[in-house]
Amino acid sequence: MKKILLTSAAIIAIPVLAIAQTSTSSAMANSSAASGASTLNAQDRTFIQKAAIAGLAEVNDGKLAENQGNASVKQIGTRMVTDHSKANAQLTTLSTQLGDPAPAATDATHQQSTASLQKLSGSAFDAKYLHEQRLAHEQAITLFKTEISDGSSQQLKTFASNTLPILEMHLSMIKSALKSTNA
Repeated sequence: MKKILLTSAAIIAIPVLAIAQTSTSSAMANSSAASGASTLNAQDRTFIQKAAIAGLAEVNDGKLAENQGNASVKQIGTRMVTDHSKANAQLTTLSTQLGDPAPAATDATHQQSTASLQKLSGSAFDAKYLHEQRLAHEQAITLFKTEISDGSSQQLKTFASNTLPILEMHLSMIKSALKSTNA
């Protein structure tokens, strides 16, 4: 009789234990996914914020350049819209997966800069756009290099490493345009 009771208890306990273990495993998996942001250090969070805002500004200003710039500035503007739109989409997806979503809009400083560009045309627009792009890309290159060296997220470091050569190429294009326009 004791054997039958022990066997019956064991048969009942196995499914209960299996359910409990599954629940615990699911809770731990959900907790790990939700805590993606906790694996990010301050550098990672700063990088996401600054890179996203700057990238959005590059697209906005690039669209202005496509409409208001001379032929070479229009070409640079188109390149900025294409490349930064792609990078923005990648960063948005990645930052969301990591639990620290990128901002969806630029900040007041970038909005003011875009507004001042909107008021210009001709060579005045070209000169201001190219000068601002040079400064913005120098800052972005520094930001991306800092993420590569000081970030804690391997995914963000890989994104920064893959995007850095594009930013450096942009800076080279901008400097060449500045020389040819004597701006």
